[in-house]
Amino acid sequence: MEEGITMSFKELYQSKKMDADQALNLIRSGDRVVVGHACAEPSYLLDVLTEKAEQYENVEIVHMVAMGKAGYCAPGMEKHFRHNSLFVGGSTRKAVAEGRGDFTPCFFSEIPKLLKNGSLPVDAALIQTAPPDENGNLSLGISVDYTLQAAKSAKTVIVQVNPQISRFKKQE
Repeated sequence: MEEGITMSFKELYQSKKMDADQALNLIRSGDRVVVGHACAEPSYLLDVLTEKAEQYENVEIVHMVAMGKAGYCAPGMEKHFRHNSLFVGGSTRKAVAEGRGDFTPCFFSEIPKLLKNGSLPVDAALIQTAPPDENGNLSLGISVDYTLQAAKSAKTVIVQVNPQISRFKKQE
């Protein structure tokens, strides 16, 4: 583009779109990856990440409440992924109990601060959002919790766009 000419958000959005396989190639061995919370867990991205396990070593997956399969916690994934649970849920409990994952106890309300101040640096954030609205804004729906700060703090943000994510309208 010529100097002084800016892209519209639609052009920018289109230029950044890629399939999950391409997007997950942005994650490197040794990265710390923070995953969006609970109902806004980007399950498709996590499934593809798990399928690509052989290309990664020592990737730390930080997650509060994993609602999906948590395939990265399965036996045999230890060389590729290490789960660091901020709340041990049903799909991650066995990995932590068997020493294939970690539990970092903390108050839910403190997690954004840990991400922001660098106590828990974020290489990549895997999040899920609604598609952009008419102004280019994305919505985290019901997961505007530590997920927002993870996205702000991450060096790389990988977004699973889901039209089923709630978009709250500003009340006039």
